[in-house]
Amino acid sequence: MNSIKAKPLSISLKHHVVLYYIFLIIAPFLLLVALSVNIMYKYTCRIYGKYLVTNLASTQEQLNTAYNRYRDTSMTLYLNKTVAILEKKDLSAGDWDRIRVEMSNMCASNADMASMQIDSHDTMVHAGASNAKIVEYVNGKKEEIIAEGGRMIWLPESFYSPYPFGTYKYVIARSLNTAEKKNLGIMYMTVDKEIFDNAFATINMEGATTYIIHPSGTVLYCSDIKRLNEPFDILDVKDKTGFFTEKVGGENCLVAYAKSYKTNWLQLAIVPVNSLFSDFKPVGLSVLFIVSVYVLLIFVMIILMNRHIVQPILLLTHAMDTFAEGNLQVSAEETCRTKEIKTLFIHFNTMTRKVHELILDNRRVEREKNNFEMQVLISQMNPHFIYNSLNTVKWLAVINKQLVIQKVTDSLIYILMQITNKGSSLHRLTDEIRLLENYTVIQKTRFMNFDIAYSISEDTQELLIRKFLLQSIVENAIIHGFSRGKLSDGRIELKSYKEEERLHVIIRDNGKGFDVQEWESREEPADKQHTNVGIKNIQQIIKLEYGTSYGLFMESEPGKGTCAHFILPVLEDGEME
Repeated sequence: MNSIKAKPLSISLKHHVVLYYIFLIIAPFLLLVALSVNIMYKYTCRIYGKYLVTNLASTQEQLNTAYNRYRDTSMTLYLNKTVAILEKKDLSAGDWDRIRVEMSNMCASNADMASMQIDSHDTMVHAGASNAKIVEYVNGKKEEIIAEGGRMIWLPESFYSPYPFGTYKYVIARSLNTAEKKNLGIMYMTVDKEIFDNAFATINMEGATTYIIHPSGTVLYCSDIKRLNEPFDILDVKDKTGFFTEKVGGENCLVAYAKSYKTNWLQLAIVPVNSLFSDFKPVGLSVLFIVSVYVLLIFVMIILMNRHIVQPILLLTHAMDTFAEGNLQVSAEETCRTKEIKTLFIHFNTMTRKVHELILDNRRVEREKNNFEMQVLISQMNPHFIYNSLNTVKWLAVINKQLVIQKVTDSLIYILMQITNKGSSLHRLTDEIRLLENYTVIQKTRFMNFDIAYSISEDTQELLIRKFLLQSIVENAIIHGFSRGKLSDGRIELKSYKEEERLHVIIRDNGKGFDVQEWESREEPADKQHTNVGIKNIQQIIKLEYGTSYGLFMESEPGKGTCAHFILPVLEDGEME
């Protein structure tokens, strides 16, 4: 089986150099830089993540402490008999005054508490600043507060209170119950946003946003007050604390969280990753500068290698290709400064010059040799024919048939003019046919036992052919094929056509034929009158003139006629010999 091998991919030297630099120098360097940046990125996120989680845990403890403090404060209502007073069916004005005094004392003892309200027996008692919006809000949450069974809860919204201070307030509420869990009323306190700000004060990172998310999914607290009371997608976290990186608002951020075990609040700190590296900007700029200079120097090196190595080699390659295509006088300009490549240019120019000189000398010798052989070969063909022609004219004159003599003489004159013409050795195929027509006029006058027919293709009529190239074959057919007039009804057919850029001329006769193998093996003809030498001379002429791709090929068998097949190059007017 014949194996089929894939043609290897051809890549130029220039592309090789560029690819080697890219894949072996630039790419590994950039990969190393990217890997280092990625390691530093993960390390920084881990360090800051742990830092944020620690701070959130501290914040959580502070808020839990505040929660316990407010819870204990609310329990004072049981200790100072306020709840016992509310258990009465009818409360006097003195009872309400006493309750109001106790509430005022409680507000005074807690600096963060802005106000305190008790709603019981269809009466609202308050101490500190009152806010109608807060009262309305708490009224809407009564059922939720009572459902907690006396447990203190933070309501999930904050309120802006312009009086007495323009700050946000948070509401802590609980139901006041008897020992039998009977609800007597609702107590709620308002505290300033400052308690959350103080708790998150330790997280002072640039760009950081802190949140407290109520279990209901509402933003209870945010360092960005625009986000207060807005819904927030509660993170699905399994651990109490942790951190991760995630896209927030289209920006990559570090998210740290901690979940309170008392209030079930989710505390968040969201920091843009870019802000984490703000302190590293000088280092980053230095690394970027070094990388840029490194890559720039590599590209400068590639440009210099291209100019001083690749381009000269490409120029030399182009010169070699031109030389291989037949331009033997090509030379490569020796402008390269690299010593080794300049030496290659010098050797190439020396080689092409010597090869050109050798080829010119060889052509001159071959031309002289061919001219000599052509003259010898042609000289073997003409004298015998001229002798027979003149002998024919002599006998015709004896017979004294003037018209025939005139016809034969005209043909002979034409042939002699062609022989003695010292111009080009080529003429058109139609001229060669005319020469054969004049030649056969003479031969038919001698032997009168044959006819000749022509089938000349139109696309071959103007093609060039060597003079007298076909004459010897026709002569062999008349002299040997028809035995000098001894065989009757002789017929010669001449046909021409063009195929695959070659001129084909076939001369076929119905003569006695001969053994081709025996004929080719002869060195000298057995019959001295045989024109064996003429056919072999023609074969030599064609090979000398046109090369081994062309020739004269004989086919014959005794008693079956002969076929001579010429295969010649297609030459047109104006082409050099």
